[in-house]
Amino acid sequence: MYKNRRRSMFLGAGLLAVAPMSEAANNLALEEVVVTAQKREQSAMTVPVTIDTFTTQDVENTGALTMADIQAYIPGLKVGTNVQDAGGVTQSSFVIRGIESSNISTGGDPSVATFFDGVYLPRAAITVPFSDMERIEVLKGPQGTLFGRNAAAGVVNFVPNAPSLDEAEGFVSAKVGDYSLLRVEGMGNIPLSDSLALRLNVLHNERDAVIENKGPAKPDPRQQDNQFARAALLWEASDRLRLQLAADYDKVDNGPQAMMGISEEYSNFPDPQDRKLNTDVMEGGESRDMYGVTGKLWYDIGDSSSVSLIASYRAFETYNRQDEDGTGVEKVYVDTNNEEDSDIAYFEAQYNLALESVDIVTGFNYSEEETYQRTSLTFSYQAVVELAGSMLGGLPTGWINDLFGGLLEGQFVTETMTNNGKFKNYGVYADADFTVTDRLNILAGVRYSKDEKEFDWDAPLTDFALSQLLGENFFFNSDGLEEGEDSWEKVTGRLVANYALGETAMAYASFSTGYKAGGFDSLNTGTRTAPLSPEVVENYELGVKGDFLATTVRAQLALFSMTIDDRQEAIESRGPDDNAAVPTVINTDEEIQGIELTANWLPIESLRFGVIYTYREQESSREAHYNAQGEFVTADNVSATSPQEYTLTLDWSPEVSFGTVLLHVDYIYEENTDPENEDHLDEFFNVPGYGEDSKLLNARFSYITLGGGYEFAVWGKNLLDDDRVSQPGGLTGDVLGTYHVGVVDPRTYGVDFKAFF
Repeated sequence: MYKNRRRSMFLGAGLLAVAPMSEAANNLALEEVVVTAQKREQSAMTVPVTIDTFTTQDVENTGALTMADIQAYIPGLKVGTNVQDAGGVTQSSFVIRGIESSNISTGGDPSVATFFDGVYLPRAAITVPFSDMERIEVLKGPQGTLFGRNAAAGVVNFVPNAPSLDEAEGFVSAKVGDYSLLRVEGMGNIPLSDSLALRLNVLHNERDAVIENKGPAKPDPRQQDNQFARAALLWEASDRLRLQLAADYDKVDNGPQAMMGISEEYSNFPDPQDRKLNTDVMEGGESRDMYGVTGKLWYDIGDSSSVSLIASYRAFETYNRQDEDGTGVEKVYVDTNNEEDSDIAYFEAQYNLALESVDIVTGFNYSEEETYQRTSLTFSYQAVVELAGSMLGGLPTGWINDLFGGLLEGQFVTETMTNNGKFKNYGVYADADFTVTDRLNILAGVRYSKDEKEFDWDAPLTDFALSQLLGENFFFNSDGLEEGEDSWEKVTGRLVANYALGETAMAYASFSTGYKAGGFDSLNTGTRTAPLSPEVVENYELGVKGDFLATTVRAQLALFSMTIDDRQEAIESRGPDDNAAVPTVINTDEEIQGIELTANWLPIESLRFGVIYTYREQESSREAHYNAQGEFVTADNVSATSPQEYTLTLDWSPEVSFGTVLLHVDYIYEENTDPENEDHLDEFFNVPGYGEDSKLLNARFSYITLGGGYEFAVWGKNLLDDDRVSQPGGLTGDVLGTYHVGVVDPRTYGVDFKAFF
């Protein structure tokens, strides 16, 4: 009986997240959100997993477009590691509870598994836009039992709205702001018959650069231009059988990232808080052309059992050419480009059995992926001469350029590393939820996973005279076509005790394990014979969640202790034969303990306060490696405490006679601990904004007309005009002094319009 009550005990708490906005904007009650975190539909407050959700209303309140826009509202979640790489599309990465993933190699995998409409997404496809999205679920801790592949640190689950047979509905909306922001979206849900429904949604987003580019290169850094469309057709063939076919298309054609050079010698604008740069990157930009097709089938065998099938195919091409010197000076010109052409087929079959005393989920999945990656480095001949000093017996390179620089002007050399990969993944899982008493449930699950990988490297010798003379390139080298293959397998599982504290709250204790396959470093041919070790995670967790104080407070509190063996960590490393630091993947052992809190307080019906907080301590034990300065570091231990960070929210919706109004305000604070980072250099303190804490204030005020037909809103982001910069970095920063940084977006503002029909 308790199991059924768990599903319904929060239904009376409010419906803001699941009702249309036009009907519920002034209802600030603590809403129920139905999730599928355990491959079953359940209230988020009854799932014995630390799970945070971001709903349709949250997307409206924050103006979020991608995961980078919501990281401050999910404790323990980061997108990228700083303000510079958080906004990327093709090389983005999700960080959960401090576990970062390498985002540079197709031969490796992320530590956070990402799913869209129930289907696994490869690394370069994870930044799907929030178009007609029902919710985004973020599951913390290893989720290897039910989600399998690469769920070692957690899962991000995108759940788009499904077609509905109930009624025809739709909307059109527009967001207009400074920097020529224009975001237009439309959705239509059309019941074609009593058993057939079609749902269509489209989105167009464009914005000029928020960084002023004084250089000759186009498009401007941080310029946005992307489109997304999805169509889903649902057929209820009978009372027992449902089928859905969906197709989506995503096109991104953004400007490159803003690499703001801070060199006093080479940069025209060494103060990044001026938000100006001078870039000369050739054919720069970041693009992705992607489409996917997904078919689903659900069949109810009887009142207590059902099966479901998913089959999907996704393909994409990416291009990501970025300035690496952050200046407009040819003498130090360096750029990087990452191009990928990949496709993946994914299949999953699942069987559910719900009895009075046990709820069982079992199934299997299979995926097959083919990848192509070409990583390129382009240098001016003058920059090559600057880099070549160590290879020429320590000759003064500046003197060489003074003599021959004029002859080298306008000439460039490009080195490439090309990789092809073929990957297969198999998984079989079973998970059972046992009702022991009216208050106590025990959950147990197990999964077997196997990964097979084939990978190759090819870095041809360039025709640059010095490379020909030395018989090697400056960065990328291989002995012709080199090939490697390996396989890994692992059994993971979980054991959870879930206890009801009353009608509206619960506590749980869990032990879970996760696994990420070993792999290959696309820039390190040595991993052909010594592949990266698989990543194995063990997590102990205690949690409390529910409604308290007569359902005026909703809270989720989790304490966790996590151990990671052989985490695949990306660092900047400069070996003894390297001319500059290059991205390299090494194995690291981690121990992480922390606390996460999400809480909302409803003192009166029209006012709600929220707080999001996380604290974490982390100890790392790394294998021996060369750091970015070329210094050999023996196996070492590094201790770190997560920066203090919290988000405060306020929602106020007073009762008025002429419609519905809603004010949303949030304040985001993050302590800057960059000076404690191992890559910190004291000279970085000369950079304005370096080491400063982040303080962001955002607000939105909306009005919905009587009857709920139209919505109007005004909004502003970063109202305090915070200008925090990232830690200086760059491939040639240590050699040429061409460090660069990123800076948060400036103060922006705009208006929204939405019409419902």
